[in-house]
Amino acid sequence: MKAAEAILIVGTVIAVAAFGGTEPLSFAFVEILFFAAGIWLLLRPPAVATPVPSGHFLVPALLTAVVLVQLGPLPVSLVSRIAVHAAYGEEHLSALTFASYNSRSALLILLACFVAFFVSRMVNQDRARKARLIYALVALAVVEAFYGLAQYLMNVQTIFWFSKKYDLEEATGTYINRNHFAGMLEMVLPFAVSLAIYEGERLLARRKRRHGGSSDASRAQKIAGDHKAYAMILWLALAVVLMVAIVFSRSRMGILASSFSILAIFSLKLLQRKQKAFPMALGAVFVALSLWLAVWIGVRPALTRFKNIGQEFSGNESRLSLWPATLKLIAAHPFTGTGLGTFPIAFTQVQKTFLRNFVPHAHNDYLEFASDLGVPAALLLFGGIIFVLVRAVRNSFRGEGKYDPAISLACCGSILAILLHSFTDFNLHIPANALLFAVILGLSLAPSSQNFSLPNSPAEAG
Repeated sequence: MKAAEAILIVGTVIAVAAFGGTEPLSFAFVEILFFAAGIWLLLRPPAVATPVPSGHFLVPALLTAVVLVQLGPLPVSLVSRIAVHAAYGEEHLSALTFASYNSRSALLILLACFVAFFVSRMVNQDRARKARLIYALVALAVVEAFYGLAQYLMNVQTIFWFSKKYDLEEATGTYINRNHFAGMLEMVLPFAVSLAIYEGERLLARRKRRHGGSSDASRAQKIAGDHKAYAMILWLALAVVLMVAIVFSRSRMGILASSFSILAIFSLKLLQRKQKAFPMALGAVFVALSLWLAVWIGVRPALTRFKNIGQEFSGNESRLSLWPATLKLIAAHPFTGTGLGTFPIAFTQVQKTFLRNFVPHAHNDYLEFASDLGVPAALLLFGGIIFVLVRAVRNSFRGEGKYDPAISLACCGSILAILLHSFTDFNLHIPANALLFAVILGLSLAPSSQNFSLPNSPAEAG
């Protein structure tokens, strides 16, 4: 389990650092790491508190089967009955996918994400390992945030020693695209916010035991002098840094999705608590500090992106103009799809916009997966994600001031953020973000365990 934990953290870090996993050789190394971990755990299964329920294998198994069927090869007579194309093959054999190489490459990424999901679920049954993973993810996101802010503030538009060619006025960290940089940060931001709430609730509970029936408001005024408040202040400060980095990525949907996910976290917390003064006060402080830091840096360039939103979502060459053509592609292959990872090739059959450009993605994960996999498989994929989200919401209500519900609350925010962002972008087609999302899904399904000690702070965990 120690090796699995190390691979989970190291693999995620390498994927994010290597241009968001878009550098093939680096992400191939990540895939090898996860496949080796998966094979090792199958050969020598660890003793875990709760085995993985068989139902958790259903969606990964069915999606893998769909892609394998797309890859074929199948008899031409069968393909001609269920699809309108024959992609490759011999005289009597063909396949449903438009491009077998693309589908094989995408299948390897998909399988790596499935392995990450199961390894995350197994590793995170141990409370201490769960804490270390979260500390590692937040630390990775904070490093990316500071790197992105340095790019923006110092106008050093490089990624390591490579000069950037795109998004030269935004924070992108080690990502090529600002939206994917924001997508990574918005998945981690809820953990910093939720842990700030958790540490604050622990302080209030301690004050209540010491000072009897004092109100939430009066206790909140006293915690500033308590040395245990440092953990809450640390998490809150890290959350502010992550939010400000998202703002200066100038990703409009990243800003909106992050804001909505934080609003959802505080709303769920208010529904859980009888005394609502503390979460409202902490939320107000978070918003105030984020706005103050953004204004101090200079928020006008980020706001100008929203002024142009009408132009970018209208006209013959816009994100919205891609969607009608994608819907036609889906209508042409509603059940079999065109093959996982084949959108750039299949889209040329219906392309009526950006005629001088290569269109690699639909700028909508829902439509692109429906196009690639077929509508039933896409519904299966996102239905499984919604199932995890509902379960995380339910688990977040299972104990005020407890660690596992706090992490479930953070998972709710992460899943909501990326699902919202997926309406206008393709974060789930970026290998590092898909891998990180799989880790968070596994974390959200990890059963609670009271058999392990929990570090009280990142410093103690180290």
